[in-house]
Amino acid sequence: MVFVVKSSSIEVPRIHPYSSSETPILLKGYPTFYSSDYQYLMPVNLWMNYLVNGRKSKDLNSAVRALKRYWSFLEKNELDWDVFPKSKFLRPTYRFRNDDLLANARAGNIRFSTASLYMLHVIKFYEWCIANQVLDLSEDEKPFEYELVKVRNQGMMSHLRPHFLVTSTDLRIRIPKKADIQSLNPLTRDELAYFGRALSHFGIEFIIHQLLQIHSGLRIEEACTFPLSTAIEELGTLSYSEVNIGPVNGVATKYGKERKVEIPSKLAAMINAYANSNRRKKRLKGKESAFLLVTKNGTRFTSNNVHQSFRRLKERIQEESGNPFNHKSHDLRATYCTYRLSSLLEHGLQKDAVLQMMAWMGHNNETTTWKYVDYLEREKTVQSATSLLDKILEEAIYEEA
Repeated sequence: MVFVVKSSSIEVPRIHPYSSSETPILLKGYPTFYSSDYQYLMPVNLWMNYLVNGRKSKDLNSAVRALKRYWSFLEKNELDWDVFPKSKFLRPTYRFRNDDLLANARAGNIRFSTASLYMLHVIKFYEWCIANQVLDLSEDEKPFEYELVKVRNQGMMSHLRPHFLVTSTDLRIRIPKKADIQSLNPLTRDELAYFGRALSHFGIEFIIHQLLQIHSGLRIEEACTFPLSTAIEELGTLSYSEVNIGPVNGVATKYGKERKVEIPSKLAAMINAYANSNRRKKRLKGKESAFLLVTKNGTRFTSNNVHQSFRRLKERIQEESGNPFNHKSHDLRATYCTYRLSSLLEHGLQKDAVLQMMAWMGHNNETTTWKYVDYLEREKTVQSATSLLDKILEEAIYEEA
């Protein structure tokens, strides 16, 4: 089994340019690798020396664990680190990826993210060896192949360039997407309270947009295109009113699907008041808009407007709470579905509750809605939520609007 010891720092003389007055170079100690038969592992130790004294890396824990695991795998399978058969999958790097990292990740012994990180350290080690001529290669015998990979752009300008190409290797390990239940990220009760207080400091247009998401389950673009015609109609005095959205009234629903959504009475009153407000008329400057929400330039709200404001909202919440607020605006829709479904389940049959939420959310597949039921069964903290959203947001939003 490969073992690692921490070397002491040493001073070495300056060889070039030589000068008797020059002070020696201090080389810090670094993790030093030895094989099970106490052989000094030159290539990996040169790499560790470079990381410590060349790149000045502060934390080598993951690099040490990765290279130790790799060299132990080589020893166990009697493989040479610098011999690459013509058959790709007989090469030590590919065997380490497939037979050790992927096999253990799939068995649940290590995380896929850990496997991916370890593989990256091995790749970086080989790249350094190649660049510094520690390893000689031929076109047919090399540790991996380079390839171009399309990566989704997560930046603010992603609408202009949704993807870009990066150079990677065919050894990379993909981290599976979160399971359906894990992918749900509704706001907790504490986060809802901070959200409500922070939201009250923003403009009424952004407030209405966010409330349409968290109280009615609208997607970002659906809330941006909420129709003026619906807003100025009498929505009733009941606790909730149902309204139609879709291409028929200009709402950009997913797949152009028509559906009904519910709107709480207090949100309906706020929407109606804004639709007839002087603020909205001033923004339009005599023009007309079929959409409820308009910017200060008189144009309709867009997802870009929402993302910019939501970024500031997150900063405000994090500053006030002292904790990270790891949510996107789309999580408000998941929050609505989670708490509203919990309310329905308290007062009706499970199947009826799921079908009702499926209709309000506009889910094409019933299984998409059922994952919220699974989530609620696992998360016992989301219980007795009949009017939780109303209670939490009541004082922060509706009383000040």
